[in-house]
Amino acid sequence: MSSSKKFIYAFLKKNKILKEWKDALNKYLKDKYSLKPFYDFRKFLNALFFAPPSLTLYYYPKNKEGLKEIIKVRKSFYLINIPLILILDKLEPELLLSIADWTDDFIILDNNIEEAYLRIEYTFKKLDRISDNNPLTGLPGNISISKAIEKVMESSKPYAVAYIDLDNFKTYNDIYGFTQGDEMIKNLARIIVNILSELSKEDYFVGHIGGDDFVFIVPLDKVETVSKEIIKRFDLVVPSFLKKEDLERGYFVSANRVGEVCKIPLPSISIAIVPVWKGKFKHIGEISARAAEVKKVAKSMEGSSYFIDRRK
Repeated sequence: MSSSKKFIYAFLKKNKILKEWKDALNKYLKDKYSLKPFYDFRKFLNALFFAPPSLTLYYYPKNKEGLKEIIKVRKSFYLINIPLILILDKLEPELLLSIADWTDDFIILDNNIEEAYLRIEYTFKKLDRISDNNPLTGLPGNISISKAIEKVMESSKPYAVAYIDLDNFKTYNDIYGFTQGDEMIKNLARIIVNILSELSKEDYFVGHIGGDDFVFIVPLDKVETVSKEIIKRFDLVVPSFLKKEDLERGYFVSANRVGEVCKIPLPSISIAIVPVWKGKFKHIGEISARAAEVKKVAKSMEGSSYFIDRRK
């Protein structure tokens, strides 16, 4: 099997009709995709979570309640960039409209199998056009970040837009290499998402600007609690990314930007927090400019820290 093939997971029912349908579809897919069928819902859910595919097919009539779990996993763990196509025995307009925000397309089992194949191809093409998710973390990128900030700018509820930056990350990359650096970035992304899902439930947003820069949005009354917990958990895991001698020394010995050998602090995070409510800012650029000012203050503080802009 070619390692370059995209994986498609299919949750199906064991019967003659679906077997024939799967085999017929696989004849169209086999050159470009690897179709992996699942018949046990728990195994399917675990595979979706721990080894995400490029696209998911879900036979809705077999487990109608299971669709709610699939949608919950996609929302909570930023798997929304993995297309979900429902397989139905017949057209169900009310159902399809009710879940249109969380599914990408549908296939009617009795329709021509070539149509099923074309819907899959069209879904991949559409994803290529509109997806701005960061390839390293899978988190939404700059287009989604801008839309999320614009949305809270118009909300009657006060929110906080928080920018997270890894301090001394360039030095870490230079000493430990880009592969280790990527692992640290991915770990920070998991920490942010996990904490927000725990402490802010469904009312949050996380985006990856690029490199070691992230953005999260939460209700204003939750931002300090969330920030403290992100710092706490990040500082707990940082030692696992460092060599014993660096930990014992408490700093890196490395050349600075002008080539001078000096002591550079170990990795930490700075969180610049900008409260946002309706009418406070006229343009998203004002928030970015304010955040840049706040970030300078946060970075001037020793170790991991957060700083909230208290200006009106």
